Amino acid sequence: MQDLKKWFDRARVPAKIEKEPLSSMTLSVNNNDIFQMTIDTRGKNGRKREYFRIYYGHPENDIRVIDTDSKNQQVILLVNEPEREYRARIWDGKKHDWKYVTRKNSGFLRKYLMGMDESHLFIAELPKNLGVVNKIKDAHKVLKPDAVLENEKDTNRIKRQGEWFFIPATPAEIMIIEDNSNLIEKKMQLGINSWRGKNSHIADLLINIRGDQFATEKISHIEHKTLKLHGWFRVVRNNEARSSAISGNQIFNGVKWVD
Repeated sequence: MQDLKKWFDRARVPAKIEKEPLSSMTLSVNNNDIFQMTIDTRGKNGRKREYFRIYYGHPENDIRVIDTDSKNQQVILLVNEPEREYRARIWDGKKHDWKYVTRKNSGFLRKYLMGMDESHLFIAELPKNLGVVNKIKDAHKVLKPDAVLENEKDTNRIKRQGEWFFIPATPAEIMIIEDNSNLIEKKMQLGINSWRGKNSHIADLLINIRGDQFATEKISHIEHKTLKLHGWFRVVRNNEARSSAISGNQIFNGVKWVD
């Protein structure tokens, strides 16, 4: 079993390796063998600091760092564990009480790019369908959508905030936006059909046209510096895999928090 703390320290990424399952997660019974990871805070008031909390799970789980970058304070973490059953505690809205259900973790190898982005920690599950990624520089590239890779050759105006990229709208796209100005909405979240939570990215002005989103003016997010867009930009999400997302009380692959 790899000494994860040593490798996280090498990358200057704050982390604590837990000896017990994470009590802050909704996993509740028979969860000693399940890998678990979250982002937590310690300290009070203005001295709060984020850090990763990681629980290996079963000793035979393959949990290891495969690349580090101390300059950017990031690592790639490999997680490989077999499918196992566990019990989870979830809220029953109809009965207004907790209930226990049996679930299975997804038993497959996965990799996470994780560490510091601006002033906050993040976790991004790397996609498996875009080739083998073992280096952080390759992880950054594979997370970029094709639209970003194609357009960044011709412009330096592409912006990013968290998992969202903003590509300058073409003259043809601007014309369509102007022709449909009645559809422009104020203070709307990024992402079509997305649930608005506390971590939503909010655009001052946003329009949905033919399956694409376009935004302008300010993009706000609780954990990112406000982004100012001069003109209209097409909104594109990165290639981060979504299998570790949290949905209500359900946790996939042991990850509680994903930006």
